Amino acid sequence: MNMNRIRSSLGAALVLVLLGRWAPAADEVPEKDAFKVFYFGNSFCENSIPWMHPTLAKSAGLEMQVDTQFGAGWQIWMHVNTFYTKPDGAKKTIQEGDWDAVVIHAFGAHPGLEENMQTKVFQNDDPPFPEPRDVSDPGSACAIMDVFLTNHPDKGRVFIYSSWPGMPEARDFASRVRDEVAQSMLSDGVPREEVLKKVKERKLTLEELTPVFRRFDYREAWLAPYEPNRETLFMSKNFHTRDYYRRMMEILKERYPKLWEQGRLALIPGGEVFYALDEKFRAGVCPGIESVSFFSRDGGHVRAGLPRYTLGATCVAVMFGIHPSKFDASIYNDLANYDNARLSKQHGVLGRAYTHPPDLGQLLEITPERKRVVDETIWEVVSNHPFTHIESPKSE
Repeated sequence: MNMNRIRSSLGAALVLVLLGRWAPAADEVPEKDAFKVFYFGNSFCENSIPWMHPTLAKSAGLEMQVDTQFGAGWQIWMHVNTFYTKPDGAKKTIQEGDWDAVVIHAFGAHPGLEENMQTKVFQNDDPPFPEPRDVSDPGSACAIMDVFLTNHPDKGRVFIYSSWPGMPEARDFASRVRDEVAQSMLSDGVPREEVLKKVKERKLTLEELTPVFRRFDYREAWLAPYEPNRETLFMSKNFHTRDYYRRMMEILKERYPKLWEQGRLALIPGGEVFYALDEKFRAGVCPGIESVSFFSRDGGHVRAGLPRYTLGATCVAVMFGIHPSKFDASIYNDLANYDNARLSKQHGVLGRAYTHPPDLGQLLEITPERKRVVDETIWEVVSNHPFTHIESPKSE
């Protein structure tokens, strides 16, 4: 595929809801000249800051436009459910719009990889599905792909976005701290509503989390084999791992052989890039960054600056087959640029952007040396990965 002819577009959507879109500004690139991409994901995909991707692409002489549907903690089946509950939303958008690609964030968790026909996933008050549907990650991804490819059979591309392992100890630590805060405030007679607000706002600091980060073994977590629990799906283990994503890609390759053979189905391997960086950081390649654990804000989400650039650059590098050394990373290096109003006005953004400010944490500065290491590592990973379709590495 001639990457110089690729057209591009990324978009934005507010958490949990489909957002109305409006016409691009007068200085926007005409739609026919941009590679248009629609993202389905949750906050881990949001951490790549899709609304900055068109700016990265433009800095390398490429054009993108973007739109997204994100939901807090959403798995793929939840996006598919909106095709039924809000058919005029994302479903209609990808059916009728002139899109070049979709990104589908596989978050794993209890639907798993095997066919899983259900009329309900959570035992709550949500109404059951009208009829059983496959809520597994591959089955749900196929539901999105089929809608998209129906009207884009010859050019449509599909990218599966991978997550990275979380840190259970960080989650447990945060829970204990919140409980202690709540008990202390309640014992002081603080009204319950105020207590709940303060507890929700309480985020652990980098200093508090440093001992947790130092104990976390990213290598062990990433290389752990997926362990499905078919009786109790939410008790499955190791679904943010190399094994899980490779298994999922093999399933999709088998279901869409033509798409795969034509190079139109690929993985965006953010978790794999983090693994490669972790090896380098632990070897002292980047003084000041002990391990990739220090990319983390809270044991799950990643910090502003270098960590989020790493994810964004991996996305754009895979989409265009281009070495990330060509990207200008400066947009990621200023916390002011993460402001939602400012993001919504960025080049190539077709909707409103949403980042969750408490998840940004302390910005990890992108220095020229750190960028060089990250860029080289991204390219080493994506140009040698079995699921990226980058066949002709360009040395820089």
